[in-house]
Amino acid sequence: MSDHSKPTDTTTTEPATPKEAVAEHGETVETTIKSVKITKEQTAKLQQLVSLLPQILKEIDNQEYDEIFGWRINVADKEHVDVGVRNEILLKFLIAHEYDVQATKAKLVKTLNWRNEFQPLSAAFDEVFTKELADLGVITYFKDLDNHNLKVATWNLYGNLKSPKKIFEKYGSGAGEDDELRPGSQFLRWRIGLMEKSLGLIDFTDPHNSKIGQVHDYKGVSMFKIDPGMKAATKEIVTIFGDNYPELLSTKFFVNVPSLMGWVFTFFKKLGVISAATLKKFQVMNHGDLSPWFGKSRLPAVYGGDNEKVKLIFELEAAQSVKVSAYGEILLKKLGDKQIAAVNDDVE
Repeated sequence: MSDHSKPTDTTTTEPATPKEAVAEHGETVETTIKSVKITKEQTAKLQQLVSLLPQILKEIDNQEYDEIFGWRINVADKEHVDVGVRNEILLKFLIAHEYDVQATKAKLVKTLNWRNEFQPLSAAFDEVFTKELADLGVITYFKDLDNHNLKVATWNLYGNLKSPKKIFEKYGSGAGEDDELRPGSQFLRWRIGLMEKSLGLIDFTDPHNSKIGQVHDYKGVSMFKIDPGMKAATKEIVTIFGDNYPELLSTKFFVNVPSLMGWVFTFFKKLGVISAATLKKFQVMNHGDLSPWFGKSRLPAVYGGDNEKVKLIFELEAAQSVKVSAYGEILLKKLGDKQIAAVNDDVE
């Protein structure tokens, strides 16, 4: 849920005392939150969640893995902890669970376990995918765009799927040669990697750049119904995003959707894993003019722009400029050392 109305809370956690309401380094939790306005009661809920961090980290499968979106989620006296960003990330999970502290705590445990197992930073910054997959996605970053939280957007170009069924048959069932080390299909790992890279361009403390936009372009697609393999892969991705990337979507655009593909929006509704609040962020259009949101000067003509310097959205690709965070680099090195050790053990 994305609204900030006062929810019913069933948690038995004691309310924060004045002393507990002071975050590390003498700042109140409220002063660290810059992306949205929160009430005193919501501030107290966030402080309760912060106070539960040691317990959360005790409950996860790997207590050395305390990273979400490239940032260390731990107590303030630990190295590489940015309290402001940490609190913003925790707040996103809290909002998604209507400020239910105990439900948020349980979800954070699951997300940390999922990230430890799936290693999304590896998918984003270490793994190399085929051109077939790379041609399906682009990340744009319009630094000077202040409206709609669309500075950063991922573009999914389904028109480049020459044969959707074959793509999902080829990349939708296994992770290739490194199956034993990398869970999930190649398609899933590529798509999660694209998401992780896009998060490297947002500023969790900026009200205008704390979420991302998504564009799904169906130009040239002639599917009249969705293939079972595509349906399963889509549901898996939607579920993972809903569970592990809360309050990060600003708007999702479905563009160039032919009238004969009117089932697209209905399909997403019937998946049963997308919240009503998220569905409200969907924009379905039978054309590709996105200039009202991104501005004509930033877009090529195919998306309603007048930027003569670019003809294809790929020419605005920003993913290559994204670098893994300092803490993410530390974790990736640990993962690499672990994989090398595993290979050496197999050889021996």
